[in-house]
Amino acid sequence: MNGVKNWRAALGAAIVLLGLSACSILPETVTLTQYQLPEKTLPATRQTGPARELVLRVSAPYTDQAHGSTRIIVLPDGNQVSSYAGARWMDTAPVLLRNRIASGFRDLSQFRGVVLDADNAQADIELDGNLEAFQVQYQHGQPVVQLRFVARLNSDRNGKIRLIDTQRFLVEQEVDGTSVEAVVKAFGVAADTLTRELAQWVLAQDLP
Repeated sequence: MNGVKNWRAALGAAIVLLGLSACSILPETVTLTQYQLPEKTLPATRQTGPARELVLRVSAPYTDQAHGSTRIIVLPDGNQVSSYAGARWMDTAPVLLRNRIASGFRDLSQFRGVVLDADNAQADIELDGNLEAFQVQYQHGQPVVQLRFVARLNSDRNGKIRLIDTQRFLVEQEVDGTSVEAVVKAFGVAADTLTRELAQWVLAQDLP
């Protein structure tokens, strides 16, 4: 009888030890800090003359799987793709950029209205495109925010889509430091620069 009790006690102790061992190899929970783009760094340049009687729709650009996530992408060495540990964007890169561009166009007050693709609203022209890069890339040991965007401007009247023009944009902004906060700040400056260049391009078109 004592042998059975001793065997059960030993078995129970082994189970407890196995449980403790299993707990010790589980990965620790990583605390994620979420970031949004900082406040605009470039003042809006208002154009002279009356606003165009057009509604502009800004759509989230198409992109690849890596940039379509909330990860803050970094290329530390050549084409090696990584991301900052413990840091995420509040939304995906295409949505962050779409919202920033739309906000910049609203500040210009050059259109009767500026809407988003998510609004399901009628529009006269649409700005969309392909987001090829929304990342940090090390150049000569220095982190640089790089935005590559192929923009398309379409006429969207009477249910007929017509391409007005397309243009490729490249914006690079050096990061002042190596912290995630410095990286996020540089993304904000780069996004504002891209918005300014997009606005100059769109307003130079012969719009319908």
